[in-house]
Amino acid sequence: MRLKNPIYFYALFNFVIILIVNQISDLPVWIGNWEAKATRLASFQNPLDNFYPPGGAILLIPFLGIKPHYEIGVYFYYTASSILYYLICKSLILNKKYLFIALLGFSLNPYLPWLVNSSQDTVFELFLLMAGFALILSRKYFLSFLPLYLLCLTRPAYWPGFLVIPLVIKFLQLKKRDNKMATKRLMITPILFLFMTMSINQVIFKDPALAGEAGMTAHFGHNKYWYLSMPKFDSDVFLATDGNMDTEKLLSEKPIFTNISNREFRAALINISENPKSLFLNTLQKLDTYFFSVQKNPQLSGEYYISADGKNIVIGDARDSWSLILGSFLFFFFRSALLVLAISAITLTVVIPKIRQDLISNPVILFCIPYLFGSISGILFYSETRFKIVSEILLVPLILKIYDTHKKLKLENLS
Repeated sequence: MRLKNPIYFYALFNFVIILIVNQISDLPVWIGNWEAKATRLASFQNPLDNFYPPGGAILLIPFLGIKPHYEIGVYFYYTASSILYYLICKSLILNKKYLFIALLGFSLNPYLPWLVNSSQDTVFELFLLMAGFALILSRKYFLSFLPLYLLCLTRPAYWPGFLVIPLVIKFLQLKKRDNKMATKRLMITPILFLFMTMSINQVIFKDPALAGEAGMTAHFGHNKYWYLSMPKFDSDVFLATDGNMDTEKLLSEKPIFTNISNREFRAALINISENPKSLFLNTLQKLDTYFFSVQKNPQLSGEYYISADGKNIVIGDARDSWSLILGSFLFFFFRSALLVLAISAITLTVVIPKIRQDLISNPVILFCIPYLFGSISGILFYSETRFKIVSEILLVPLILKIYDTHKKLKLENLS
């Protein structure tokens, strides 16, 4: 059978990429971590905890029958995501050169398939984000809320963006033809999803929190030594390996904020109140890591951690293979190019009114929301590359759309 449609070649190309990454990676496929929760949900039983929300488990359910070969699920969702991304770019970008560059922005991001293969939720996050915004681009806003809601149940950092999307749609009048009642339903639906989620969590888990891990993440992100870990070291390993995350010790030494029931949140508040200089340094590092860093964060793979007395950094097993070094090298050039192109696209949008007019009348303007509003979680808690790499992907077609519009305006002026 001859494959005449380019979308088939693109899907096959990305399938081969994830297949190769799976073969050369020294890390296991981790989406199987959702198996226990997925099994309970598949048999209509409540999960035992809400440490992680159930989004990843829901998407794993169709692949429970092939356990333990969950890499097939990774192949499926990654390839499906690439197809959705192709359709997004194809509908936005007319210039073939810019379309080609946009498509490479997905396929040649060296760290993305690596995380898709080894992270327990990145591949689900990728698929749901592409599905949701493909529907948004088609102006099927209500339908898009289903994958976007599951996205929030996979990575709660998307909640702020999910809640603000209807406001931007209303403000920019991207949904003009519907009546006022439909517009009101559009505005209130994400809020209802949030209220429903918190209510269900309160009933089942006796805690309305969107994710049980939030307290622990806050404790990590506001540790007085967090700024020492980033951008070089994995903050989880750096802080937790030799006792610096000892919540019991901290709470016993600092009997304050005792009205806070979540012990990790209480520990985070203690760190904030006791170490204002660290809070300032932590916040600066989070901003730099989220918006400006061109290297993968953390930059070093392996075991590096601060000693119990906070005086030394211990070097454990360093994962400094040539494949990881090459990947970091390629990602440096990839994100450097993305940053330069983004700054250039912003400049074009600011100085050329017709580009602004084109953007604010097109749902593509919404593509920046996941990345921009993801920074809220990145600053309140903490951020590294794996928490933003998926939302960054939507910036690529947005940037190339701006270039495409600029090219079209130049041709119109010449004619």
